Amino acid sequence: MSNSSVNFFADFRTWLKNFLKPKGLQPTLCGFKSKKLTSDHDVDATTGKWKKESYSQSKPIRWLFQIRSIEGSIIALPASPDMANIGFHSSGQGNKAALVVRILPVISISEEQYTPAHEMEAYAVFAFREPLEAGGNADPTAFDPATGQMQHRVQGNDYKPQPYIFACLLGVFPRQLELHTELSEVFQTVNYGELIDALAAAIHVTSVGETLEQIPVYDLSNKNELEQLCKDFEAAFVKAGPSEVKKAKAVSGDDEEENEDNSYTDPANIEISEHPGLLGIDQGVYQQINAALHSGKQHMIFYGPPGTGKTTLARWVAGNLSKSKWTMITGSADWSSQDIIGGYQPIGDGQIKFFPGVLLRNYDRPLIIDELNRCDIDKVIGPLFTVLSGQETTLPYRIDVENPDSEQFTILPEPKAEPLKHEFAPGYAWRMIATINSIDKGSLYQMSYALSRRFGWVYVDVPSDKSGFIREYLKREYSTSIVPDASCPLGEFWSAINEVREIGPALIIDVIKAIRAINGEANFFAAPTPEMRIAILDAVDMVLLPMLDGIVERDADKLAKKAIETFQLEGSEKNRITERIKSVAV
Repeated sequence: MSNSSVNFFADFRTWLKNFLKPKGLQPTLCGFKSKKLTSDHDVDATTGKWKKESYSQSKPIRWLFQIRSIEGSIIALPASPDMANIGFHSSGQGNKAALVVRILPVISISEEQYTPAHEMEAYAVFAFREPLEAGGNADPTAFDPATGQMQHRVQGNDYKPQPYIFACLLGVFPRQLELHTELSEVFQTVNYGELIDALAAAIHVTSVGETLEQIPVYDLSNKNELEQLCKDFEAAFVKAGPSEVKKAKAVSGDDEEENEDNSYTDPANIEISEHPGLLGIDQGVYQQINAALHSGKQHMIFYGPPGTGKTTLARWVAGNLSKSKWTMITGSADWSSQDIIGGYQPIGDGQIKFFPGVLLRNYDRPLIIDELNRCDIDKVIGPLFTVLSGQETTLPYRIDVENPDSEQFTILPEPKAEPLKHEFAPGYAWRMIATINSIDKGSLYQMSYALSRRFGWVYVDVPSDKSGFIREYLKREYSTSIVPDASCPLGEFWSAINEVREIGPALIIDVIKAIRAINGEANFFAAPTPEMRIAILDAVDMVLLPMLDGIVERDADKLAKKAIETFQLEGSEKNRITERIKSVAV
């Protein structure tokens, strides 16, 4: 049997890290450093449990389930019944808010003969509103699949109840995948789907505020299931409310996920897949991203209209390239080279010293510069011009300021195993990824042609099918069923706006949310009712008018007429939209 089928777990892992990172949180991915589940922990062939149980349970990196056939049905039983350790965290930083555990099925050939089924593994995911209590290097989490109760222990203290806000089981292979094996003394074929169903039946969960239920399952061989998983995971955090993160002092440890982050994969061997949460991105965008990476372009700029997902794409690419170790800053007209590269700063008693800027402080990971053209680009990153060309550059700053013969600080373009005291060497994952709003491109700072050619440029356009985007968004977010070929007034108005000034789908999503907040029964694919017209006008005022500021009067007249026609406005509504749109014209 081959397990080479495509699955989207890597995409979920990157999405999960990127989702938690802005919240100051991290996940623990337990057991994912080893490709083979039993690399360091052997399964006892006679008991179906860990051979060195005390060792494996003191540092549990897998969750074992015995698979049996009883009266023709596939049954899964936890190798360690009741409350048992299933994973561990290096929780010293006090920011671990999710746990992903690899589940290893162990086939019961007979009562005293077992064999691990590496080809049939699955994953369990748990999320916590508050990060786990800060502790040590390997604090275990225990779980009882019969009651759904979870416990966590910090640095040898007593176990305490650990509430969770989300739990699920991930299937990572197609359900029809087959394993031919002897099971309960009968040679037979076991489908992966049967095994996943058996695991789901054996694991019960009780998320905060919910009743005990069978753990929900997501099939990550299906892209639609990935999108639903991300949506449900995010919804759980929204429902739980904001976390009150209190970070503890970092504790160095042997967290497998942290160690894994130090690994390096050649970008030429990485395929950036579609972002599971972004709708309306043309396939050509991902094709250009991968073409840039595979052709050796290290640095990248996403440009296009506002609201098209450029920043999300930048984070997505950075997360895929560096296992979500990246730094993001937003461009500012106040920046100088000192902010990004570094420079002399006073340290008291009339003394000065060189302090590295944000780039050199994070020279081991991607640096995302959002809204790059809001800073004086050539002045701010000019010292990197030579480095971006693949050559080292020497800065006008010395290690010993008072010694004219002291070494000057040097920025190297490539990694170096043991850089000298005055050298800054990048990590393998370092690169610059920037975003530029094309609507601002002409009015803010420009990038010289010589510098711009150091980047791979990827244009992120608005969706070509505006009504189709709205249809897909409503279907995904609100499970709205829409009659095929039904007209969409909002989509038609969006198309008219884009003939005047291009705006991306993020703004239309804001419009949809505003309309639904005003009119919960809003139907976007029907002739507007009186209630719908009021909601549309309010949403246009709130979201779209600010984006139209500065359009010419001729375009304002055109848009007002289109709004009146599309939304079937009359009387005071007609006058209102005309006056409001003209008010932003010049």
